[in-house]
Amino acid sequence: MKNIILQIFFITVTTFTYCQTQVLKEFDFNDGGYSILGVKWGGLKNSLLDSIGEFYTKDTSILNQIKTDWFFSIPGQMYACGYHYEIFICKNGLVLKSLRVNLECNEIVTDEAYFYFDSDKLRKFHGKFKIPLKKIETFENLTKARDYRDRILKNENLIMTPSPLWIKYEGEFDFTFKCNEKKKTCYRKEDRLKIMINNEITLNYPNEEFILTDRGGSWTEILQTVYCNKSLSDKFDLYYRDKESYFGKWKPFELSLVSYWCK
Repeated sequence: MKNIILQIFFITVTTFTYCQTQVLKEFDFNDGGYSILGVKWGGLKNSLLDSIGEFYTKDTSILNQIKTDWFFSIPGQMYACGYHYEIFICKNGLVLKSLRVNLECNEIVTDEAYFYFDSDKLRKFHGKFKIPLKKIETFENLTKARDYRDRILKNENLIMTPSPLWIKYEGEFDFTFKCNEKKKTCYRKEDRLKIMINNEITLNYPNEEFILTDRGGSWTEILQTVYCNKSLSDKFDLYYRDKESYFGKWKPFELSLVSYWCK
């Protein structure tokens, strides 16, 4: 009987340990250059949010304590509510990972899963965090925008700045891929058609870099947004595109950049 109890205990402990997830396990904060930044998300109200506000730390001991404490095993309720914080793990100003936290529904969302989040796991660091300085810059042209971003990434006081699409591309346009209206096959073959569309663009414009994103669709058509340089837009004629409409015309990116700094 004693052996049976021990076996049950061993299985239970093993299962519990296996199910735990350490969400920051991949980061060696002792390597230097790391920071954690928490910014408000979506305008939801919460007393802990109001108390802590937006925050950051570059302190290695605090980073390691968060890494140690943020183990989760209880599943969260997927899409249960909005979020109070988006938390960025950064190194040398660049985002490596982001987490989203709701302090009312007690949920933390990672790329891997949804977990129950005890607010005390954040509350215990109240008073240890610092307040970041937020800046928003706008630019006249791409050269100035890219030069500015390259320059601030060398500044040790930078906590985080995102990687907008304009660091690689100049703008966007939309097109419509039309399927056979009688067969109405777009919806059923959507994934395969997107691969085909991507390959056809690559084949026809071999020197152009681009990425595609969905803009919706139906049984008879697939709508796509193309992020690229203007040179691809100027010669693109593979699929239906109304260049006179807002969606079909070439749209340069708005050149603005948000950044967070140590005060």
